[in-house]
Amino acid sequence: MATVILLRKLTRKSTLKYGKYKDYTVQHLLNMRLRICLISSYFKLSTITFTDDILDELGITEEFRIPKPSKDRELYRTFLIEKYGTYKQPRREELEKMKRETVSYRKGLLMSVNHGK
Repeated sequence: MATVILLRKLTRKSTLKYGKYKDYTVQHLLNMRLRICLISSYFKLSTITFTDDILDELGITEEFRIPKPSKDRELYRTFLIEKYGTYKQPRREELEKMKRETVSYRKGLLMSVNHGK
């Protein structure tokens, strides 16, 4: 059985259809200055790429281009260090703290809030 890999080449009018900004177009994210979201998608997702003009606008030069379909997290770290001067990854303790502070919404709690109790 043959394996089919679907490669999406996104243009400015393409919607992401994944993640936090799934309903936004690439142009919306560029206008909102969320370039890091697009940059991380390019390096971390193997089936997502962009047209050359978008890659140039994001600052991804020929030396950082990845032959798709593939991903390269080490090149992503190198790109961030070279472009922005740092690569900050959240520490494990911070992630665990956020996990503990998150409130789980149960059906009974939500019903009482909706009924004004």
